[in-house]
Amino acid sequence: MNLKLSCPSEIKQVVLGPEIKIEHVIAVARYKAEISFSDDFIKRVTHARKIVEELAGGETPIYGINTGLGENWKRKISKEDREIVQRNNLLSHACSLGEPCSKDQVRAMMFVMIQHLGMGHSGIRLETLEVLKALLNKDIIPYVPRHGSVGYLCLEAHIGLVLIGEGKAYVDGKLYPAKEALELKGLEATVISSKEGLSLTSGTTSVTAFTALGLYDALILAQTADLVGAMSLEVLKGTVMAMDERLMAQRPHEDQANTAYNIRTILEDSEIIKHYENHRVQDALSLRSMPQLHGAAKKVLKDALVTLEIELNSSVDNPLVFDEDGVGFALMGCNADGSYLGIAADACVIAVANLMKMSERRLDRLVNPLINELPAFLNSNPGLNNGLMIPQYTAAGIMGQIKILTHPASVDNFVTCANQEDYVSMGYNCAKKLVEVTDLAKYILSTELFNACQGQDFYTDIKPASATKHVRDKVREVAPFVHDDSNMSPYIEAIAVQIKERVIMKTLEEVTNQLKF
Repeated sequence: MNLKLSCPSEIKQVVLGPEIKIEHVIAVARYKAEISFSDDFIKRVTHARKIVEELAGGETPIYGINTGLGENWKRKISKEDREIVQRNNLLSHACSLGEPCSKDQVRAMMFVMIQHLGMGHSGIRLETLEVLKALLNKDIIPYVPRHGSVGYLCLEAHIGLVLIGEGKAYVDGKLYPAKEALELKGLEATVISSKEGLSLTSGTTSVTAFTALGLYDALILAQTADLVGAMSLEVLKGTVMAMDERLMAQRPHEDQANTAYNIRTILEDSEIIKHYENHRVQDALSLRSMPQLHGAAKKVLKDALVTLEIELNSSVDNPLVFDEDGVGFALMGCNADGSYLGIAADACVIAVANLMKMSERRLDRLVNPLINELPAFLNSNPGLNNGLMIPQYTAAGIMGQIKILTHPASVDNFVTCANQEDYVSMGYNCAKKLVEVTDLAKYILSTELFNACQGQDFYTDIKPASATKHVRDKVREVAPFVHDDSNMSPYIEAIAVQIKERVIMKTLEEVTNQLKF
């Protein structure tokens, strides 16, 4: 599997109906791509709703359609009371707490919610999805506190509240009561009907959305790590012997071989590498074993991507409705469970942590005069100046934060709903950790890149690889060579943005577009 991600910022519209990829989530969540519904999407939503309405008129108890919710599944709900029950479901479930989710996180949840509910087995009304679509396209962002989910329900309910004119929402960055926010954009609240309050809060909405955001960033970090590691290897007078394809063939993991290929390709015309070809017998493990560790991490992330994109294109409500030979029926189960992405997100956190622990060790070698042959702390003007000593401290501190977050959340369990839900996936906490870890990790990699560029500038008589030189030039647009001590935080922050927005990888691809991921 050679991964080629399209650029989300270039996707201006996403049509729901065909299969959705991770890039579509990012395009809508971060770059405000507009969404629309295909004819197939409309047909399957309308047909599923027809089934729900037929079942709602029958006497057979069907969870959430004509019964209460949770432990109240035993209670039959009259037709007259179903709107009240569904509305109450949103009101009672909207109890997540603390600081609000970010704008891109809420947009991602709204997009995933529409996608999941539109698969044709939920039975939500098309009118309800049209309101959700309008919220996204008009950039009305529900206020969603980010703490307190065992895998679903609470965060999703805060989004659902805005549909019925309750709760709060942001318009142009300002927070309004929901009704007022809707009116500002020419919208009206809707009245939800049978099953809709359940469908809006059920499923793997938040787990899928947060995993998509975190995993996309993790994939960009993993790709960039090959480049940054290669730059450090070059500056530290390393050898590419450890990247030899004959070595890789004796342990034929695809991602290991691809990493070695990438590093060889990036450094193929480096005069520095050629000049120091026999400088040492072998390098330290943070340089020598990049194919092995980077490869292992990338495999975990790519496996998670397969899982995510299956989840994006799944029906995850409960119950699901079906039509066989013109007869509609419902099946109660738990496709709403978040274990697939919860466990995958836990694994991704560990993968990213491993990438970053190696990055932090390489950046330490770049500034450590005890183990390299560069100016101490990459300081061109010693005496009064500290050089690049302290950014490594920051990276070490951030690495400590990441390690704390590597404990898997998916192994936790709590009992809810009077033992009706005696197991919960905790998938949301897993996915939330992935977002937090990738947000931290970009700073470690950006600090290594900052150091590597500083180190490269000390080679005045021997040329670096054309690829690494081109990347260094791009970094220099936001971060100068540090001659005298200065506030370096803005430089490292700016490089982190270049990494996250894939500016660094695009720059590399201008020189070599043959890399393998």
